[in-house]
Amino acid sequence: MRNVVPKVALFTAYVLSSVSGLAILKSHLARLPFPLRGVWATPGVLAYLFLGTGLYLASFGLWLAILRSFPLATAYPAAVGLTILGTTAVSLVILRENLRAAQAVGIALILLGAFLTLRGE
Repeated sequence: MRNVVPKVALFTAYVLSSVSGLAILKSHLARLPFPLRGVWATPGVLAYLFLGTGLYLASFGLWLAILRSFPLATAYPAAVGLTILGTTAVSLVILRENLRAAQAVGIALILLGAFLTLRGE
C-alpha cells in the first residue's frame, strides 16, 4: 500500500499539468492571428502562452516517469482516461464549451475502461 500514494501523486501531477497547460493554451491562442506574419502578441498573452507550454512540457516529463513506473498497457489507458476527464471538466466549466450526449457517453465509457485498467494494477 505504501507505493500507491506516489503513483497516485504522479498521475495527479501529470493530469493537472497537462490539463492546465492545454486550457491556458486554448484560451489564449485565440488572441493570436494565424499565421504569425510579423505580428507580435502583447506581453501578457505571451506570458500565458509560455506558461501553458511550460506546463504541457512538464506533463511530458511526468509522463516519462509514469512510463517508468507502470506497464504501458496500464499507463496509457489510465493517463488518457484521466486526461479526458480533466480536459472535459475544464472545457465545460472554464472554457464554457458544450458537450453532446453522445460525447458524454463516450467519455463515461473511456473512464470506465481507465478505472478497470488501474484496478488491476
